[in-house]
Amino acid sequence: MCRAIGKGGRRCTSSHPAVRAARRAAVRTAEGLSGLGAEHPARDALKHAEQWAAKTKEAAESGDDAKAGQYAENAKKCAEAARTIADGQPGSYPNSADPRHAYALGPMPAKPEPEAPTPSGWQAPPMPEFPEHVRAASALAAASGAGGAATFIPRQDGGQTVAWGGADFAGSATVYAGTDDEPPYARVVFNHLDQDRYEALANSPWPYRVEHGQVIYDRVPADHAEQIIKAAATRQACRPWERHGLTNSPVREQLDRDRAGALVPESKAWAARLSKDQRHWTQTYTTSKHKAINEHLYKGRDIDQPAERMDEPMREVVGNINSAIDSAGRSERPHHTFRGFTPPLEVRKSNQVAAWARANFPAGSRYRDASFMSSSHCPHVAAHEVFSRSDWEDDNNQRGRADHAVVFELVSRRGAAVGEISMAGNLERERLHRAGSSWVSVGVHENVQINGRNCVVVQLVDTEEVRRY
Repeated sequence: MCRAIGKGGRRCTSSHPAVRAARRAAVRTAEGLSGLGAEHPARDALKHAEQWAAKTKEAAESGDDAKAGQYAENAKKCAEAARTIADGQPGSYPNSADPRHAYALGPMPAKPEPEAPTPSGWQAPPMPEFPEHVRAASALAAASGAGGAATFIPRQDGGQTVAWGGADFAGSATVYAGTDDEPPYARVVFNHLDQDRYEALANSPWPYRVEHGQVIYDRVPADHAEQIIKAAATRQACRPWERHGLTNSPVREQLDRDRAGALVPESKAWAARLSKDQRHWTQTYTTSKHKAINEHLYKGRDIDQPAERMDEPMREVVGNINSAIDSAGRSERPHHTFRGFTPPLEVRKSNQVAAWARANFPAGSRYRDASFMSSSHCPHVAAHEVFSRSDWEDDNNQRGRADHAVVFELVSRRGAAVGEISMAGNLERERLHRAGSSWVSVGVHENVQINGRNCVVVQLVDTEEVRRY
């Protein structure tokens, strides 16, 4: 092997056997994959073969022949996995058997020294805490039916890819960590599907696109990705709303008096705990100033400035109302409420309400309300013309009515029953959600009858209700 010293004092590695072997494995595999699309999961394995080849060269240049040999073996295993995946079969490569060790490149850390024996004997060191999106990738592998036979591929952008192969069922999913309190999300690609598997996906509510023979879901919560993969694996269409106790019934019945009456003592107990400022601003919102406050928040105006015809900065107002709502805590069982929603004028005028709802709230999409969300435990209240308009009138005094109204069906353990301090009392069966609430759509249902009106029901669940890993 060449042991000459190059510029900078580093060894010349052009003829180092480990470097040559790693480079040869990566280059030959790249030539074999030239006909595959950029999104094919085999290319992720190839990328890591190339990374191991680069690490082999670095180790050889630094004089660490043992590590160079180890990295070269890893490069060859990754290259072999890429070729195997390209043939539509599951492949193995470094650390792929355990996804908890697959997300980080480089050698595994040294084993810790054993602790001194205790009276109960030797204790194994605790397993480290691994990222949630990596644990989610393991769940997606299980949903595919591949389990430990799936290939796990860490990505440079922080994502974790899991791939599986088979004659009639092959694909991959890349999971990314969510931001803030959001759950992890995934991109799912199916490369091979038989007719029954494809029909199961087509009959499930998530939108997808077909490109170069691949069925692609661009971004869905990891929880939804798991359901999508399971639908294809079992050849059974999935109904994500059922996981949250919802239905696709064509009718929503009025809330009975007993359940409506149970809100009264709950609201009284909540109101009794409020501070003076919390009570004042929540009562102000639910009586005289909700339009001014909503307009200020929906239009994204400076929260350090007061709303129109108000003197106090919105930061103080919003802070007090949010803290009042938060003081209600979280219920043991999720609340099931409804909220009327009025689509834009042009949507109602063109009678495209149902199409607009499907396009804006597809299953798996996220929805955030910038202001406070007022909802009712009674669907008949939410579907009233005051809260869910389907009529329209334009600047030319032309009038009409769309054939659908829009009603949100909500599931959340949060929110305060505000009847005790609301101008309407408990007549509206109202539950108020904090400003900036985040939701995930689990279904859109057309032609649902509510209080004699034809409605599109958009089913939204609080992000806290989405499964975590």
